[in-house]
Amino acid sequence: MVILIVEGTSKIYRKSGNLALIDQEGNKAEVAIPDLELVVIVGERSQITSSAILTLLTQGIPIVFISSRMDTYGVLFDVIQVGTVSIRSTQYKCFDDTYCRLKYAKSIILSKLKGLYNVLKYEYKYHKTISEDDYNYVKYNILGILENVKEVNDIDELRALEARGSKYFWNIAVSFIPEKYEFIGRKPRKGDVINSAIDFLYAVLYGITTKAVVVSGLDPFYGFIHTLKSGRLSLTYDLSEMFKPIVIHSIIQVSRKANLKTFKNSRLLKPKTIEVLMKYLHHRLSKESERAYKRKSIWYLPIREINKFKEALMKQIEYKPYIYNPSS
Repeated sequence: MVILIVEGTSKIYRKSGNLALIDQEGNKAEVAIPDLELVVIVGERSQITSSAILTLLTQGIPIVFISSRMDTYGVLFDVIQVGTVSIRSTQYKCFDDTYCRLKYAKSIILSKLKGLYNVLKYEYKYHKTISEDDYNYVKYNILGILENVKEVNDIDELRALEARGSKYFWNIAVSFIPEKYEFIGRKPRKGDVINSAIDFLYAVLYGITTKAVVVSGLDPFYGFIHTLKSGRLSLTYDLSEMFKPIVIHSIIQVSRKANLKTFKNSRLLKPKTIEVLMKYLHHRLSKESERAYKRKSIWYLPIREINKFKEALMKQIEYKPYIYNPSS
């Protein structure tokens, strides 16, 4: 299976049962549409024909658009062919019920923070780039926040706790990244190569999660944690929180093994950097899918987890989320 990344001046079009590409120098390539999992278009210089778009959408293949500044422009997908009145009605009613909304929002936030906590434990155990005192300080603060999340009764307070827990993690994660990158912390759209890499892989993750959400029949625009806003994929952003520790740990690990680069005075990642990031994320997601569900696919983990979320929502029972644990 293939994730297609298109960057630079290119034209994308349908050719029989394939998706074909031609760049400004006349180089051509073709990918069989049944082999495609996701298409990611980076920058503003690519063209894609309507026949290619329609074919991808009808085959359930999302198209993610990322600017040259590594901002997520959007995710193109088919929301018409999938979905039922019953599941979406339940989703909307739960949003309007504070108890119901908090119950499922808490599960997602606990999954993310526990995943980050597991990354912290793994990195301390195997790489020792932080002192024991620093490790314990962050460890016990995150553990305290996890306990507070269980007791919270307000969605804004829940968001604040998630932000605090993430901040503790990112403050210590600086020490996990090689010094040559001069990484000083997580700041979306900041421009350094590590933040650009995170922005890029988050955009890819949103594409993967959006497909899983749409396939499940849920409304990707109606989330429980992220605020509702016209055009914002709030539920996609909510549910992707569970998988962000995978992305973060992938970048930490690949930063030690590869020389990640952006173009000079730009946030745009170089093609070789995009290639190595995608290979590592594909490997990690496939491995996690195999560990959790005995299926080696980047889609299987998010699709199964979001279906579990949907089933719990429909039955109004507790949702027990996936938790990333590299040590397991």
